[in-house]
Amino acid sequence: MAARTKVSIILFLWSFAALGRYYVISGYELSDQELERQLELLNKPAVTTIQTKYDEEYDCVDFYQQPAFDHPLLKEHKYEYKMSSYNHQLNRRTYDDASYINPFDIWKNGKGCPTNTVPIKRITKEDLIRANSANELAYTNSINNLNPGVEVAVLRTTKNKKYYGGGMIGAIYHPAVQSSQYSSSRFKCENYPDSIAVGWTVNPSLYPDNEPHLFIYTITKDSHCYNTYCPGFLIMSPAIPLDLLLKPYSRPGIKMVELKFHIRKDAINGDWFLQLGPNNFTVGSWPQRIFTSLADSADYVEWGGEVYSPPNMTPPQMGAGYKPMQKLRFDCYGRLVNLIDELHEDDYNPPSCKTYQSSKRYQIIDEGDVGSGLIRLILFGGS
Repeated sequence: MAARTKVSIILFLWSFAALGRYYVISGYELSDQELERQLELLNKPAVTTIQTKYDEEYDCVDFYQQPAFDHPLLKEHKYEYKMSSYNHQLNRRTYDDASYINPFDIWKNGKGCPTNTVPIKRITKEDLIRANSANELAYTNSINNLNPGVEVAVLRTTKNKKYYGGGMIGAIYHPAVQSSQYSSSRFKCENYPDSIAVGWTVNPSLYPDNEPHLFIYTITKDSHCYNTYCPGFLIMSPAIPLDLLLKPYSRPGIKMVELKFHIRKDAINGDWFLQLGPNNFTVGSWPQRIFTSLADSADYVEWGGEVYSPPNMTPPQMGAGYKPMQKLRFDCYGRLVNLIDELHEDDYNPPSCKTYQSSKRYQIIDEGDVGSGLIRLILFGGS
């Protein structure tokens, strides 16, 4: 009976892959039976449950029980975390008027989950319905194929080269959005049809609030989803969840709060690693084997803002909620804008880049290398 159950789950996953998803079925209303079946797959047994300082509850799930290992290409795969020397400490280039969010300082117990477990928020039926909707709103393969209602203001590469990651230190803001809208700041690596992105988002379609959260968005030829709603991303940190609530946030002219987002493809094992903070702390990885084109490299990267709104609604704010004033203490920014080049080396003043804004409502300004701890600086926002 156990063996039959295992086979049925694998077939179930592959049937979803044929539709372009694994867990989240989009485009029609989910039946109660489908919802319950997906919830059973997504919610893994908890070793223990812990709370954040904001009273959010997370299950501490055994590393090998996390949703990533439901991916057909990762099943039965005994993954050992061996990062190369690229997981080094980065000398912090400071901006004195800003403070860092400390992603470790969120737990009531002061430490997060036990060793060999990872924090995953238990998903309710309402969460899954919201995620199904949010997933379709965000889905886009490239800047040249934006979904209706999606607008961007980004700095992007223009030459078709091999890139192995990059990132930025981004100011965290609290843009105003309505239900069914979102506003994000993110870094993205792409090699069609695959792409990976990391940043912060205010997205009441995805989260039960209007607060900024850490997020990742993964697109492969078989799936597209936020965070762990489809399998593939391996959480490695027992202390940092993918949907981390980011508090406090910046207040224009009063206080700037920022967090570093970084993605790096390991030169030895080929996996893509998600890193946070000034010392590039590893949160988790996208295994090379889940991709087609990104298994080799990215050929395009971009930094900046993205928003979505349905028709006939007041457009949402991007960044600080207005176009850049070119006053750093008032604008939403990305500093230390960088990419990882063909030699797997960090380039903190990427060449051959240009700005792109899909709407006059939103603007991005590339200030170039301004030095003074800021290095390559972009400013973006609007409403």
